[in-house]
Amino acid sequence: MRTLVSNPTRQLREKSRIVSKLSNIISNIGFGKEKSRELSLSDHIFYLLKAAETLNPKEKNRIENYFVEMGDLAVPYLVSSLKKCTGTARGMAAMALIRIGTPSMRFLEETMAVEPEFGWAAEYIINEIKGTQIKLTERSVKNRDLEKVLVS
Repeated sequence: MRTLVSNPTRQLREKSRIVSKLSNIISNIGFGKEKSRELSLSDHIFYLLKAAETLNPKEKNRIENYFVEMGDLAVPYLVSSLKKCTGTARGMAAMALIRIGTPSMRFLEETMAVEPEFGWAAEYIINEIKGTQIKLTERSVKNRDLEKVLVS
């Protein structure tokens, strides 16, 4: 997963590159009248989530992969979309947050503290993220001990 560096010029270029990619997806899925409209990153994400409700699985996967590629830049917008969307769009936003992983957790925890009614969804996603992480220290210690026994 790629994260943005602190250089503001680089951040702006990265954001422009991502908005351009998302615009290409929008035009490729056949929403011609929307191509001419200037959309913010937030609008792009929300629009693609809503459009995904009627797309085939291949296009849905493509959109979700772009969200994941965006990494922590997409997190605030995906969390916001969780509150606005329903059905397929909400599921896609949740899955993208889970796949983004740890960067999502901090923002979900902050949102949960401010909006308790959102807590159950945030808690579910956080638990899914934690469930996908492997504790390397425990396994590596056990494997090293086992390896010593087998080699000796």
